[in-house]
Amino acid sequence: MIERRLDHLSALMDQMALVMPRLMRSGCDDTDITPHQGILLRALEERGPISLTELRQSFPGAQSTLSEIVGRLARLGFVHKKPLPSDRRTVMVAITARGRAMVAQQRQVMRERHKNVLEKLSPEDQDRIVQAFETVAELFGRAAATVQNAEKDE
Repeated sequence: MIERRLDHLSALMDQMALVMPRLMRSGCDDTDITPHQGILLRALEERGPISLTELRQSFPGAQSTLSEIVGRLARLGFVHKKPLPSDRRTVMVAITARGRAMVAQQRQVMRERHKNVLEKLSPEDQDRIVQAFETVAELFGRAAATVQNAEKDE
């Protein structure tokens, strides 16, 4: 039974992977940042200053890639990096006012893009798509928390 669900989920994720970049890219089209950089900026805005070590835990992947993304955002003035006074080896990353303005600009562009999508749907389908995303966000959040807790226990 789980094999069938896995196959179906994989197919659905493939479909979404083809559609979502158009929506994600739209928020960055008129800017100098990539979608991944935008995601990182939004995370920094939500969480506040965070160490590079904590960022690496939240954004798995090549450490050099994350360092490059943070470095580029710092050069563009969207984040600042500074050593933690109590431990100079720990580098803290925080969003700047310019970074917050970029996030606000991206959110507005994304809101317009989403509005264009929703306007093409009936009110019932608008409710269905919002409900579907609420469900997906809740379930993925729950699954991510379970994985994170399991990793802590290891």
